[in-house]
Amino acid sequence: MLPTPSVILFLHSTPVLSINILGVFMVPSISHQRVFQSVWSELSLRGHNVTVVTPDPLNDPSLTNLTEISLRFTYDFLKQPKIRDIMSKESNIYLNRDATFRFMDALAEVELNSTQFKELIDDQTKQFDLILTEYFHPVMYALAGRFKAPIIGISSRGVMAVIYTILGNPTHPVLLSLWNKIKSVLWSLWSWYYHHAILVPRGHETAMKYLGVDIPYIGDIEANQSLFFLNTNPLVYPPRPNVPVVVETGQMHIKPVKPLPQDLQQILDGATEGVIYFSLGSNVKNVNLENRVRNTIRQALSELPYKVLWKWESDYLPGRPKNVVTRMWFPQQDVLAHRNIRAFVTQGGLQSIEEAISRGVPLIGMPFMRDQPMNVQKIIDMGIGLGIDPVTMTKEELKKCIIEVAENNKYRERIQEIRDILYDKPMTGLEKVVWWTEYVVRHKGTKHLRSPTVDFSW
Repeated sequence: MLPTPSVILFLHSTPVLSINILGVFMVPSISHQRVFQSVWSELSLRGHNVTVVTPDPLNDPSLTNLTEISLRFTYDFLKQPKIRDIMSKESNIYLNRDATFRFMDALAEVELNSTQFKELIDDQTKQFDLILTEYFHPVMYALAGRFKAPIIGISSRGVMAVIYTILGNPTHPVLLSLWNKIKSVLWSLWSWYYHHAILVPRGHETAMKYLGVDIPYIGDIEANQSLFFLNTNPLVYPPRPNVPVVVETGQMHIKPVKPLPQDLQQILDGATEGVIYFSLGSNVKNVNLENRVRNTIRQALSELPYKVLWKWESDYLPGRPKNVVTRMWFPQQDVLAHRNIRAFVTQGGLQSIEEAISRGVPLIGMPFMRDQPMNVQKIIDMGIGLGIDPVTMTKEELKKCIIEVAENNKYRERIQEIRDILYDKPMTGLEKVVWWTEYVVRHKGTKHLRSPTVDFSW
């Protein structure tokens, strides 16, 4: 019998004594945090002492090596009306970027000023062997200077081209049509300027305010980070050459299938006609949709010949159709694993797409913001589902789209092929993260892996 990837990983890795890790994951979005939760819990289970600053603590008493500092209060930031405008796919891309990072400026400052985080930063007895930080704002890189430890960046999805450039990764903005080449080059130049001339200096001022004036310049820390973990895969994101410090992981949040709650199990078992699972993720709230869009969805679902599970963020759905079951939350990965699920209507988040692929469920993408239109187009290109525009869709179009994906076996067969490709690899994303994290500590950083292109002038 051949050894499993986990056994191979264990046999070929050099043991690392328990290390002290500080993880900072600043964005109040559970879709981001679920990826990172897998990382910090696995490092804790590995025997390392992990301190985590997060809006979504696990509060798991079995993780005895884990200390969590809650930033749960930051979810109040997402209730601001302007957030929907910032994240809208219709907003101007340049103004959107500036507005997004000004929002992140305010979020970072509130977090750094929170009592427990300040106590951690000010505690001169605290020592860490490694800093692991979500990349969404460069200000948190200052923690590497404060604790004089190597740093690893991590993202729950892909990153902007300017981040690849900082890490020495090759980027090429002109592999497009002529007009798109012009727009891409202008965007690349503007992004480079904005990041280095505006965002990083502004972030460094905030860092000095809360971590001391002797903090190394965060632009230099950013350029010298030991590794960068990207939770991407070559099927949803285009394959690209990566320098050694860029490590692609993928599917880090995918869990083994667990039993469903008894009431949900009975509903799904009894739905022999098939079930459509409808969820727009954690950031697109059904209850906040425009009335026309919400009514179009409700009417289309009511006319389907299937049972529907609709993730609805309220105790009450006006005019709820008889075939629709609503919950404020569903155990999504376990629901998708049920044999009677025919299709999944999703906003097009990367984590939801990976969960659907892992369970072999074809998709109907309904994108609202940020990277969702790109992800839904990839669903179409891969042949694992269809897409529909929520702004222009009619009841009949949505109904037809769902029935086509649910009834046509070509989508299910194709997503099973994609699943086989995606999971045919020597180790999981989580195993890769653990191995490389320990590698950084073993060798006190990765200067030997640093690309010389990091030092090229623009």
